[in-house]
Amino acid sequence: MLIDMHAHTSGISECCLGDAETVLKVASENGIDGIVLTNHYQRSYVKNGDANEFAKRYTDEYRMAKRLGEEIGVTVIYGMEVTMHRHDNSHLLVYGLNESFTEEFPEVYDMTQEELYTLVKERGGLLIQAHPFRSGYYPLDPRFLDGYELSSHPWYHTSAYADVTALALKHGSLLTTGADYHHDVPYRPYCGAFLPDTVKDPKSLVEALVAADPITLSLHEPEDRKKYLVTYSKKDGTVKKEENE
Repeated sequence: MLIDMHAHTSGISECCLGDAETVLKVASENGIDGIVLTNHYQRSYVKNGDANEFAKRYTDEYRMAKRLGEEIGVTVIYGMEVTMHRHDNSHLLVYGLNESFTEEFPEVYDMTQEELYTLVKERGGLLIQAHPFRSGYYPLDPRFLDGYELSSHPWYHTSAYADVTALALKHGSLLTTGADYHHDVPYRPYCGAFLPDTVKDPKSLVEALVAADPITLSLHEPEDRKKYLVTYSKKDGTVKKEENE
């Protein structure tokens, strides 16, 4: 199954133009079998200083989207995109943890990278840096990351394939890809990780990502709008990109 590792819904992500039903229907229509719902988790979304209230709204949005996904036929897996305020608002994707993590630690946006990484790893999750070479961002400390993302988001013109894959190979890190989908683009990218059909929840997602070596990714390159298959092996230190007709 093809799982887009980075998606948003307007119920939480204020910059997203599509509600959960719209986002899931568009995914289904474009051959996406599942999404990791990584809505923005950031301090500016907290109302009246009540982080617990925001955490509840955040997890409620996921639960609603998961129910809709079951009706539409798209697997919805819990995730987070944390805006790290101590690190120039860099974006870190949290995979492998469920709603209880967010509800227990509602102020993760104020943590250091090391603090968040330690917490995520203690609970069996993964921490991936989203779009590390997008304008205004830069690669964070590799000691406190599990991997990097190739972004297929059309507005940003390039996935930075060469730079991102070089970084992953240098540090022996995982490699993922996602659309960063906000329903605000001229087309819905066909992208994600090809993973077993048994991936249905955060735990099985992490198990599959760690076990998949090589992993095959679908990259919808913004630069030329062509679709590519990327085969990446952390173990062998190899990566290959070929056009996918």
